[in-house]
Amino acid sequence: MTGSMRGRARWCTAIVTLAFALSFARAEDLFRPTFVSEVGPPDQNVILPLLKAACGEGVRTVTTKGRNAFGCGDASMNEILASRHGTRPYPWMPYVLWEADGVIFGHFLSPTSEDAAINCFGCESHPSLFGGTLLLTKKAGDWIAVWYMSGIITRHCRRVSLATGRQILFCEATDGGMGHSFHMLYTVDFTTPQFAWDSVVLMADSYNSLMHGGVQTQSIDRVSFEETGQSSLLVRVHARHGRIDLRPDYNGERLPKPKLSNYEVDFRLDGEVFKVTRETSSSAKLFGVRSR
Repeated sequence: MTGSMRGRARWCTAIVTLAFALSFARAEDLFRPTFVSEVGPPDQNVILPLLKAACGEGVRTVTTKGRNAFGCGDASMNEILASRHGTRPYPWMPYVLWEADGVIFGHFLSPTSEDAAINCFGCESHPSLFGGTLLLTKKAGDWIAVWYMSGIITRHCRRVSLATGRQILFCEATDGGMGHSFHMLYTVDFTTPQFAWDSVVLMADSYNSLMHGGVQTQSIDRVSFEETGQSSLLVRVHARHGRIDLRPDYNGERLPKPKLSNYEVDFRLDGEVFKVTRETSSSAKLFGVRSR
């Protein structure tokens, strides 16, 4: 490789790294939680036995910048799991590359299983919402890694018990792109894991562009969980919505701001999914929710 080619390669790498860092920072800045999360921080006594089950001797506790953290000396958890019973294709790095961001325990695979979901944030790129989840289960007293999947985001979640006794997660996250800012409420079912976008319960979508037909502002302000008897759960979403439609030839100096109105959208747990109630279905349609 010539000097100019090496310089171009370094320049491209720097641009990609900067773009990822800016997107990552923006994703963190956008997030404003609307309910209390049950995901705990990676406490040393809790997280190290779990990481040991996945990474073995590759467990690391310090980053390249000397910050204390808990994780593994390899950036790819899929490669870590693929090589755990054989020879690694390359040596472990001496610092954390795949970093644990939080952990939540529950009965995710069956009503009697003891399972743990470890979330990583910043371990993936934007198409995977910057994160993924490592699932472990306890067998004969030992933790065993089940799978790792990118795009399964369990950073801010709470447990929901199904009638069977098995548990799923109700989570929230933010994302953005192409002029849109998204705030998602979604579920994670570990027996049939889906990318967060594919398991959305409700999504607030804000944009400010003539390309999208006008200006729309939506927000999720608060989410409450109410037990309504016989193990029935009602999730009430307190949200705001406002929209102004504009013609493509609109020539005002500034785009107008829509007036926001308050809405309540209720979802009731039906089997393993949340369904919008008939009473709030008209409000739900403003946020793209369709009755099932």
